[in-house]
Amino acid sequence: MAQGQDTATLYLRGIPRTLVREAKAEAARRGMSLTAFARDALARALGKTGEDDEGIRSIRPDLEWFEANRKRLAKRYRDEYVAVIDRKVVDHDRDFGALAMRVFAKHGYRSIAMPLVTPEQRVVHVRSPRVVAP
Repeated sequence: MAQGQDTATLYLRGIPRTLVREAKAEAARRGMSLTAFARDALARALGKTGEDDEGIRSIRPDLEWFEANRKRLAKRYRDEYVAVIDRKVVDHDRDFGALAMRVFAKHGYRSIAMPLVTPEQRVVHVRSPRVVAP
């Protein structure tokens, strides 16, 4: 996120637990915090995607490096999240939240790739919300 940008805190109630879990998992797969994932999802829903494009663009080389080295990384970090900066693993943990806190404290709040290391790429199907007529 750009420094000096006007931000606010948003609390949401009544979100189904399964949707929250799926959002956390997808954020982790994309190597981003839940906050960044939710911010980008809201921006896309409102048709304002410029910030999302820049965040993904900045970590794309690290995500490509991760995919190219997935099998090798799985031997050492299987079922752990890894923080990748400049095509190097800078930290790892089984707990995404703990990893994110350490990495952001050390490297600042910016887009950082933090994917879950699995031998194969996982595909997750996220159901689209539907509006039910009254």
